[in-house]
Amino acid sequence: MKNVVLVIDNDSACRTMVRYHLENEGIRTIEALDGINGLQKFEDQSPNLVILDIAIGQPNGFEVARQIRKISEVPIIFLTARVDEIDEAMGFSSGANDYIKKPVSKSILILRILNQLARKNRSDSADLNIVKVGNLTLNLFNRELKIDDTIIEITRSEFEFIHLLMEDSSRVYTREQVSIALGTADKFTSDHLLDTHASRLRLKILAAGGPRTITAVRGVGYRFI
Repeated sequence: MKNVVLVIDNDSACRTMVRYHLENEGIRTIEALDGINGLQKFEDQSPNLVILDIAIGQPNGFEVARQIRKISEVPIIFLTARVDEIDEAMGFSSGANDYIKKPVSKSILILRILNQLARKNRSDSADLNIVKVGNLTLNLFNRELKIDDTIIEITRSEFEFIHLLMEDSSRVYTREQVSIALGTADKFTSDHLLDTHASRLRLKILAAGGPRTITAVRGVGYRFI
């Protein structure tokens, strides 16, 4: 059965962009420009995944996510220009599985949508928020990184970094893609800063008894293993 994605955003250009890229992947899209229309289409169409912005009038994106969570465990992705940590925290607390900040590259957007769809198709609802590679587990709901039962304390930027790499652990991500995932694409992000994030994450994982991870690929970027 073909996957169906509901896009709730009052920006027609954003809806068109998402629809274009998803349809290229063989995914049917449904569009809604506000929360009321979006909730109605969710009830009528039963999509496999929901993408929504925060600023869509009333009810806003947070409330729409909460309403969906009352009746469904379908993956929810916020795609928004709101970059404050409080908004991101509210997004996850309202039931989101992922929070993507605009602007985002097509490759990163599609990757994260496909990963959520794949996880939904192969897991029950209890596992939708879990990304696991070996004995390393990342919980997307409470943003907790563990080696077996040992919690590793990480910063917001480190969470975004390792989340990206763990989604496809053998793939090489460019430095630009990592910068976009960290929400720093519009700022000056030096190679040294990205290398520092990678080094600190690697050392934290090793110190907790985990494997050596996060490999720098010279002239390109990083991969998880």
